[in-house]
Amino acid sequence: MLKQESEHQWLAISAFFVFVIIGALLIKGTSFLSGVDIIDNEIGEDARILDSQYIDGDESYFLIYQSGEYSFVWNNDGISTPIINSETKYDAGEINSITKLSNDSILLSQDSSELLFVDGGDIYEFETNYGNEIYSIKSIAENRDSEAQEYLMITNENGSYTSIRGLSSNNIISSPTLNNENVEWKNIISTGEQEWFASGTYLPPIASGGDSPATPTIKPVYAKIIWSGGFTAPMISNLHIGAIGEYHSIVNLNHEEILIAGTHETIIMNHISGEIENIDYSSVAAVVEDCEVAWLFNGQDSKSVLRIKNSELEMMKLPHTLPLDVESNGFDGEVIYLHGIDYNGESRVMTFDTTSVGSIESGRGFLNLSFVIISLIVLSVMMINAYDRFRYDKLLI
Repeated sequence: MLKQESEHQWLAISAFFVFVIIGALLIKGTSFLSGVDIIDNEIGEDARILDSQYIDGDESYFLIYQSGEYSFVWNNDGISTPIINSETKYDAGEINSITKLSNDSILLSQDSSELLFVDGGDIYEFETNYGNEIYSIKSIAENRDSEAQEYLMITNENGSYTSIRGLSSNNIISSPTLNNENVEWKNIISTGEQEWFASGTYLPPIASGGDSPATPTIKPVYAKIIWSGGFTAPMISNLHIGAIGEYHSIVNLNHEEILIAGTHETIIMNHISGEIENIDYSSVAAVVEDCEVAWLFNGQDSKSVLRIKNSELEMMKLPHTLPLDVESNGFDGEVIYLHGIDYNGESRVMTFDTTSVGSIESGRGFLNLSFVIISLIVLSVMMINAYDRFRYDKLLI
């Protein structure tokens, strides 16, 4: 048609422009995240998943609340086995955190000074208190240098305030950090040899004034923690107090940067140089997909998620509003799991296949590739015909 004269050329050009417009509309229509689904959780619709750790796509651990009771469940190849419930000597209701270790085993922190080491369906006791001190363990983090075999624990001292203690491989427990009365520590990670970061909430002392004793202003806080091992108490350095809200997650992005995600503010910190980047995005969950890649999810009814890759921010639209009040999250190496309660009060899971982002299987990826290929073919035909016409006219001259 392009080789013919008059109206046929204009018809072909018009058809091409119509194709461009339709392709643009279709690509815009598929600009939502692919691979998102809402499913029943792995345990059952009447079971709330309060915390989870995924080892891989086949093995996972869940702290659940079902029929008025707490239980700790091991899920392997789709078969769920309760390993802590009302029939065992341990109390799942006392579990404070589930920590995945570098060897893919699990440490359970509970309302005592005793840790529970879990490997598959087996549980082993690990006592940390060999003196007369009174404390319980809220959370624990393994040294990022796996050869060091050291841990930092967030502890509840005498049931009155939180502190931080070190645990060495030779079972030496350090003294607690001092001056923690106004900080409730909640999360802790290792960033390298003898260096850690912790986050929590800060309650101003009543004597400071400005707040009602009944409703004090709670502020988020994070700090660098230094511990060289042994009995010496970990040292708190560079304490930062935020404005409002809380930091729900603190995770490693890479060997130099950490992500401190909060309900009102999010921070990317280079813990080597000390540089800080503030991100204007509130969230309720943060999931690290891989080195340099993290996802931030907002609360129920939110319409987008924030993807951080190589320090670049990308806002991505969900195919529908997030239908869950998120209670916990997990990642098995390919799929992100957000566990929560839907509008009907039922326990559901929103899953997101991270491998679908930008893949040819996603609608956007397929349309992009098709659009580019067809456009190149049409433009190539136009250029060839134009070149042939130019040569023909030149021969006539």
